[in-house]
Amino acid sequence: MIICNIYDKEADVSGTSSCVIALGNFDGVHVGHTALLSKTVKLAKKLGAVPAVFTFSKHPETVLGSRSALTITTLAEKLELFESIGIQRVFLAKFEDIRDFTPKRFVDEVLKNRIGAVMAVCGYDFKFGVRGSGTPDDLVALMNGDTVVIDPVIRRGRAVSSTLIRTAVEEGDMEYAREMLDRPFFIEFPVVHGKAFGRTIGIPTINQIFPVGHVIPKKGVYACKVLTDSGEYMGVANIGLRPTVKDDKGINCETHIIGFSGWLYEKTIRVSFYKRLRDEVKFHSTEELKIQIKNDIQDTLNYFNRV
Repeated sequence: MIICNIYDKEADVSGTSSCVIALGNFDGVHVGHTALLSKTVKLAKKLGAVPAVFTFSKHPETVLGSRSALTITTLAEKLELFESIGIQRVFLAKFEDIRDFTPKRFVDEVLKNRIGAVMAVCGYDFKFGVRGSGTPDDLVALMNGDTVVIDPVIRRGRAVSSTLIRTAVEEGDMEYAREMLDRPFFIEFPVVHGKAFGRTIGIPTINQIFPVGHVIPKKGVYACKVLTDSGEYMGVANIGLRPTVKDDKGINCETHIIGFSGWLYEKTIRVSFYKRLRDEVKFHSTEELKIQIKNDIQDTLNYFNRV
């Protein structure tokens, strides 16, 4: 998959004279996004064109300061998911470069002239152009009808959206998040050194720090799966402040990988969240904590044996 910034003079834009372009921010790459991206790949194959995505390196609302930059997926994760669906080229743009473009200028200068789009694909609620003034109907007209608008995908009676997924994650409802993402919510961050407390009680853990602006699950303990170089393992993840050991590093993800033995420091590891098991609790002693973690491990094994 080729990635380029459309306003980088050295960017490789060769071979893009015939693209079917998917438009959006795609935070989370949820089931609605997947429907849009899959349609893009299908249309491109039919037309003998390149399936491509146009998106921003940072969410426009973050640049505008109208909301905090809470992301579900990092840019690297989004790109990986795009490629897994069949996207062959991604055009990244800085919102600042085109924020003042009228809808017509965006279509003419960016989509047609710079990218070479022969067809566009967008969601039912897509907005573009200065102050979000362009609608899907405007895109259809400006592309001379060569536009496909994707209907909303419904889960539990509501249209799936990145906002709904963020809320589900923040409330610890990983089952609902999984329905909307069509996969578990996951984090994929480097493993950092902690106090090695878990190792001292015979239950080693890995620690991962949430980057600034990333959505954080509700504090508590979760049944999860952990992907390592040697395979996927079940795990127990604690999201929180680790009150029993008085850790002062702030909210992090601390995960015990069941049955795993190995060195993971500084490696980037994926932890996928399936179910919230309980609240984070401050225990009166290390022994109480150890007993509870063993119970959490058993609850995790029981959960995955049922599903």
